[in-house]
Amino acid sequence: MRSLPIYSTGLRFLQRLGYSLLQATLFGVILGLLVYYRVPRAQLSEEATPLALLARPASWLQAAENVTYDWRARSLGARGSRSDRVVVVALDDETLAEARQDQHAGIASYPWPREILGGLTQRLLDEGAELVLLDLPLTERSPRAPFSPGAPGQEERDDDRVFRSLLDQVPGKSVLAFSWSADRGVPPGSRLWPYRVRLGTSPTEAEARGRVQKILADQRPAFLLPGKGGVEVWAGVASEQEGQRVALEQGVREPPRVQERRISDDVYRVGPLELFISLAEVKVEGLDASQLGEVRQVEHPVAPLLGTASLYGAITLPADPDGVVRAVPHLVSYRGRDGTRRVLPSMPLVAAMLQANTRELRYADGRLYVGDRFSLPMDESGYSLIRWDAAEVGRGSRGSVARAIPAWNVLLNFFAVREGVPPRAAHDIDGRLIVFSNTSRRAMNFLHTPIGERTPTGAVLAQSLVNLLQSESLSRATRRWDLGLTLGMALLGAFVALTVNRGLRSSGDAFLYLFVMAAVGVGYAVGAWYVFVHRLLWVAMVGPLLAMGLTFLFTIVQASRSEQQLRHFITDVLGRYVSPEVARLVTRDLRQLTRPELREVTVFFCDLDGFSRLSGELPPERLVQFLNEYLTEVTDVVRATRGQVDKYMGDAVMAFWGAPVRTERHAHHACEAALVVRSTLLARQEYWTKTYGHSVQCRIGIDSGEVLVGGMGSTLESKYSVLGRSVKFSMYLEGLNRGYGTFVLVGDGVARLAQDGYVFREVDRVRPKGRTESTRLHELVGRKGEVQAAAQAHLSLHEQALTAYHERRFDEALALFTRSVEEFQDPVARVYIERCRVFTQKRPAEDWDGVFVLEGP
Repeated sequence: MRSLPIYSTGLRFLQRLGYSLLQATLFGVILGLLVYYRVPRAQLSEEATPLALLARPASWLQAAENVTYDWRARSLGARGSRSDRVVVVALDDETLAEARQDQHAGIASYPWPREILGGLTQRLLDEGAELVLLDLPLTERSPRAPFSPGAPGQEERDDDRVFRSLLDQVPGKSVLAFSWSADRGVPPGSRLWPYRVRLGTSPTEAEARGRVQKILADQRPAFLLPGKGGVEVWAGVASEQEGQRVALEQGVREPPRVQERRISDDVYRVGPLELFISLAEVKVEGLDASQLGEVRQVEHPVAPLLGTASLYGAITLPADPDGVVRAVPHLVSYRGRDGTRRVLPSMPLVAAMLQANTRELRYADGRLYVGDRFSLPMDESGYSLIRWDAAEVGRGSRGSVARAIPAWNVLLNFFAVREGVPPRAAHDIDGRLIVFSNTSRRAMNFLHTPIGERTPTGAVLAQSLVNLLQSESLSRATRRWDLGLTLGMALLGAFVALTVNRGLRSSGDAFLYLFVMAAVGVGYAVGAWYVFVHRLLWVAMVGPLLAMGLTFLFTIVQASRSEQQLRHFITDVLGRYVSPEVARLVTRDLRQLTRPELREVTVFFCDLDGFSRLSGELPPERLVQFLNEYLTEVTDVVRATRGQVDKYMGDAVMAFWGAPVRTERHAHHACEAALVVRSTLLARQEYWTKTYGHSVQCRIGIDSGEVLVGGMGSTLESKYSVLGRSVKFSMYLEGLNRGYGTFVLVGDGVARLAQDGYVFREVDRVRPKGRTESTRLHELVGRKGEVQAAAQAHLSLHEQALTAYHERRFDEALALFTRSVEEFQDPVARVYIERCRVFTQKRPAEDWDGVFVLEGP
C-alpha cells in the first residue's frame, strides 16, 4: 500500500509556487507601476511631478514604448488609404520661386499682401471648397497697414481691414490660426489713454463684440462699463477732440460723451486677447477644464482680423519628450484675469464643428463628440492620437493625405479671374476642405512624426481633420488595463516557466525555455499589434514583455529544482480522480484533502426520465454511446456555469456550486444550469429520436444549504465532494417531480437566494413523514424578464388558486385550479383538484396549515 506524502509534498510545491508568484508579483508590480505612472501629455513639459522617483524610469519605459508605437503606427498607415476629403494647398518653394519671377504687384516678396490671401481664400471657395483653414501666422499687422491707424481716409488701404472684409463676404467658410504656449509671456506695453468716449449701449457683452472689435482694430482700448439696461461701450482716446472724431466715425448719433479715464476703468478694459478668447472659446459638456493643459500665452490674429464671420483654431502641436509629435491637443484651457477657465479648440476641431454645423461639444467615456455627427477618442487632458493613413510622409507637402496643390496654381487662377479670363487649371476641390499652409523651407514648418522626420505642420493638421471627419482614430488603453496586462504577463511568465520546466539537464532545455519565452513574447507583441491595427487600441507592449521575460528567467531556475517531483504527484495522485478546477485548488493547499469545511452551496441532481425502459431496448454499445453523449451535454452546461460535477450514478448527474470556487450566486448558477440543460435536451430531441429511436427528457432537483465540502475518502483514494442534508434533499426533489408533473423543483432556500434573477412558483408545502419541520417546494419557471405574457397569466391564476386553497376556500380554489388545467394544462393544478375535491367533502381539521405529508428522504 502506497502512502501519499500530501502535506510535505504540498509544502515543497507551495515553496516553489510561492517563489514564482513572488517573482511575478515583484516584476509585475514594479513594471506595472511604471506603466501605470503615465504622465498626462498636458504635463509632459512640467518638471515637478507627484512621484518624482518613478518619473525617470517611467520616462525610459515610455520612450521604449513609443518606439513600438511608431512601428505600429506605420504598420497601420501601410494598410490605410489616403483620404481626398482634405486637400493641402501648399505655399511651397516652387510657389515662392515662381512668384519672385512674376510681374504681378505685391507677390515678389513674402509675406504677400493679406488682400492676396483673402482673394486666394475666395478663389478656393469659388472652385467648390467647403472650408478653408489658414495655417498661417497672422499675429502682427500687415506691413501694408496704415502707419498711423485711425487717420481719416486711411481705411481703404488698410490691408488687414481689406482681408477681414473679404472673409466677411463668405461667413462661416474660414478658420484662422492661433498658437499657444505653456510659458507665461511678458505683456506688451500700451499707450496712455487719458480720456474715453462713450460709443453706445448693448444689452449683453456678447452683443457688444462687433463694436469692441472695431475699437480694437483701431488700436485703441475698449471698456465695457456696467450701465442701465446693459453695458456701455467706451473707447480710449488721447484727447477730447479725438473722442469727438472717433464717435463720429463710429456712427454715434447722440452728442459725444468724453470723460477722463479713471484707474478703476481698467477692471472693465477689454483688450484684443479678451476679445479673441470670447470669440474662440467653446463649451464642452462633461469635461473638467482643470484637467486640460493650461496655456499661459496665446498668439492670436491681430485685432483688425478678429470677426464673427470666421472661427479660430489652434495650430500648436507639442512634441513628446523624444521630439516626435504623436497627438493633437484638440482642447486646452486658458485662465483669464477673473480666474475663469476658458476652453480653446484646435483648428481641426473647429473645422469639424463647422462641418457638423454645431457649437456643441460633449465628452463622455473617453470620446469627444462634435454634435451628433462626429466623435473622436480623446484623453482627459484634451489630446487625441493621430491615425496616419500612410506609412511614410514621402516628399512634397501632402503628408499622409491624398493631395497637395501648389499655391501658385491657385494664384494663377486668381489672377486670371481678376483679369477677366477663364481659370487656367481645374483643381477638383469641389466639396473638399482646404488646409492652406506654408511648407517652404524658409518657414521651418516641419515636425518629426512616426511617419517621417519632416512632416509639414499643415499635413499633420489635415490628417487630424480626416480622423475627425471619419470619427475614427487611435485610443490608448486605460492605465488599469496596461497595469493588468503587465501583471498578467508577469504571471504568465511564471506560469509558462512552471509549465514547460523539465529541469536544466542540458543545453537543449535552456534552448527550449528561451524559445518558449520568445514565442510567448512574440505572441503578445502580435496581439498588441493586432488590436492596434484592427481595433485602433494602443495597449502597452514593452512593460508587459519585460515583466514576462524577467519573471520567466528568474522562475525557471528555481522551478526546475522541484518541477518533476510535483508534476508526478499531481498527475499520479490528484489528476486521475478530481476535476481540473479542484486540482488547481488542491495545488494551492493540499490540506483540502484532509480538512473538509462547512460551506453554503447549491446541490443539483439530474436524472433521465424513462431510462429503465431505454436501457432495456437499446443494445449495450448503443446505450453507452447515448449515455456518453447525454452526460457530456449536462457536464458541459455545469462547467460552463462554474459548477463542479460531483459524480455520475448511472444516468444521474450530481453537481454543486459554491465550492471549490466561492461565489455568492451559487443558487443563480444552478438555476441557469437547469434551464440550459432543459433547452439543450429539447434542441437535440430530433437527433436523439432519429439516432436512438427515443426522445430524452430529464427531471431536476435543486437545493441550497450548508454542507460539508472537501476531500473525502481513504489514504489510497479520495474525492472532492459534498455531504449534508441538501445533497439528499436535492435527490428527493428530483423524485417529487414525477408526482407533480414538473421538471425542475427547487427548495425554499434556492427560491429565496435566486429570486432576483429567476421566476419561481410555489408548488406545495410539505413535511417529510416522521419529521416536524415543513418546507416549501417551488418550480423554476424561467429567467426574469423572459417570461411570456401567457405564462405570467398562468402564474397569476395559480397564485390566486393557491391562496384560496390555503385560506380553506376550497370551492373557489377548485374552480381556479380547474381553469388552470383547462387553459394551461397545468399538471400541478390536477394534484390540487384532487385535494380540493377531498376537502370539499370532508373539511380538514381546524389546525390544518396546508402542509402535505410525504414520504420523506
